[in-house]
Amino acid sequence: MTAADWRRWLRRIWVAGGLTFTAWLLWNAQAHGVDPALLRSGDSVVVRDSGDVLRLLPRHSSRKAGLLFLPGAAVDPIAYLPLLHRVAAAGHPVALVRLPWRMAASASGQAEVWRRLEGARALDSTRPWVLAGHSRGAALAARYVAERGGGVAGLVLIATTHPKAVSLATTAVPVTKVWGTRDCVAPAEAMFANAALLPVATRWVRIEGANHAQFAHYGRQLGDCAATIPRDVQQAETAGALLEALEAAVPGRAPRRTLPAAGPP
Repeated sequence: MTAADWRRWLRRIWVAGGLTFTAWLLWNAQAHGVDPALLRSGDSVVVRDSGDVLRLLPRHSSRKAGLLFLPGAAVDPIAYLPLLHRVAAAGHPVALVRLPWRMAASASGQAEVWRRLEGARALDSTRPWVLAGHSRGAALAARYVAERGGGVAGLVLIATTHPKAVSLATTAVPVTKVWGTRDCVAPAEAMFANAALLPVATRWVRIEGANHAQFAHYGRQLGDCAATIPRDVQQAETAGALLEALEAAVPGRAPRRTLPAAGPP
């Protein structure tokens, strides 16, 4: 075999390997194990999908705070339905805001996220809204509050080392940080290194045994560690943290329960 033949074979191997890896990433970013019934309206939750925003609305109207939620990069937004359905079933309207191209990496993409967030909030502007996000969605949520924080009544950052490029140290918006001890994508050391960019009163919610991917229902996350608790347990604790923030957003309402919390060492 000549040198030219070897080069052709090597190129084919590299191309095949690259395509296989890309296919693996795409498959793992899809929703897995989500009950199809969650995509349909049921006894307790009404589902409405406008394309940019998927809404989960409590069947019985209430004046409880609503949740705006931003998903992680590349992750199928449907993967968050099991978590968010828990919140809607507790009486809180939820707006799951899709990211442009599942990423919003550019300035124009970020501006579109801002537009979608504000459009979702404007549909029910008399209700207090808490903004939350997972991973990339949490990074965008932190930036949104840094730039336009006056419009939300709370911020919940899930599985992220952000804020990093912006500071929330002086924001009046109550902040909750949810993290897992087995999250190797947003590890505790990197997260705590940025603690000075958060308000002193930030509430840190530690979930023992939780990893990065199990905050939603999708496949393996590149670089993540294996969780040591079931996905359902991890999401139940996460839903509890979200409900705490939502109930605290209504003036005069006491938190529903105390969650285990741990701040920077």
